[in-house]
Amino acid sequence: MKIGINAQFFQFPATGSGQYLSHLLNALADVDDHNEYVLLGPRSLPQLPVQAYPYRVHAVPSLAARNENIEKVVWEQWTSPLAARKEHVDLLHVPHFAPPLLPPVPTVVTIHDVIALRLPAYRPNRKVKAYTNLIARSAHRASMVIAPSQHARQDIIDVLKLPPERIRVIYEAAGDEYQPVTDPAVLAAARARYGLGERYIFYLGGLDQRKNVPQLVRAFARLHAQIGDPDLQLLIAGNPDKQKGSLFPDPRPVAADLGMSGQIIYRFIEEEDKPAIYSGASVFVFPSLYEGFGLDPLEAMSCGAPVVCSNRTSLPEVVGDAAISVDPEDVRELVDAMYRVLTDEGLRTGLRARSLQQAKRFHWHQAAQQTLAVYEEVLARKKARRKS
Repeated sequence: MKIGINAQFFQFPATGSGQYLSHLLNALADVDDHNEYVLLGPRSLPQLPVQAYPYRVHAVPSLAARNENIEKVVWEQWTSPLAARKEHVDLLHVPHFAPPLLPPVPTVVTIHDVIALRLPAYRPNRKVKAYTNLIARSAHRASMVIAPSQHARQDIIDVLKLPPERIRVIYEAAGDEYQPVTDPAVLAAARARYGLGERYIFYLGGLDQRKNVPQLVRAFARLHAQIGDPDLQLLIAGNPDKQKGSLFPDPRPVAADLGMSGQIIYRFIEEEDKPAIYSGASVFVFPSLYEGFGLDPLEAMSCGAPVVCSNRTSLPEVVGDAAISVDPEDVRELVDAMYRVLTDEGLRTGLRARSLQQAKRFHWHQAAQQTLAVYEEVLARKKARRKS
């Protein structure tokens, strides 16, 4: 069979959907040697994250291309379905929540989460609400939906009212580059690039409202006073100046009010430095209120970091009993968990070992094989309908 892949997120390789697309395609190239794949995108790219398959550009009309938001909708709903038809694909996979309302061929869509439908703050105006309603309606036209967790599957059933038999759960995974870094020189060099001492708490995962970062700052301030280590630092990945507004609460005023500005570092972490920063952390803390999967704590675990993690939504599925799970809205629980990890070497060592074991449960080759099985199931159903 010939499978078309909506490769729109090749334009945004650092995003969660961009990483999912790249990792899945690389794994499919390893496990599937009998099907043909074609990648469909609206723009030419200077460099492709995946080299195994041909990339075909099908540009949107020039008027639509003048506005990024309009271009996005036109590509998703008009140009990419036309591209699938022109390329004579048997099946189209849209690897993010943007299926066409009128699919030209059987379509599989990966819905990573339904945050915009669950959390009103994520649909702040009429345009976003209208777009969200469009893709919610379009999801009903998909032949099959892939969800990254059991929690996401149930959310899709509850919010989108999709029949459960059309949803398959396929867990995602950390990339192969996320391995423990043990070389002292490499760890020291990474710390130096970000102004870190030997003892630091690490958070990575975004600064938007549901990530609960101001709560982490409050917990860190209490911990800092309690633990009595003036050199203890909190590294928050990201730049608070990059995105502003109520959806992106700035944690810096909270830190300033608590006298912690000098102990907290805000920096974008380069991809090549992430394994070393994860590996060198005294503890990785993830206080999110809502996730469709939870890739960041899984990356931390793959590097052998001790993890303190929220007990909300999909996160217990990802971290299992290998992390200390806490109520992210309870500052005391966050403080107590971080304190225990920092002061108990035996616990810290045990958590590192459990992290590595838990991370082994998730692998992109397994995800690719399960995705391929979904493709085959969808086309088998199509053939069965033709015969009946």
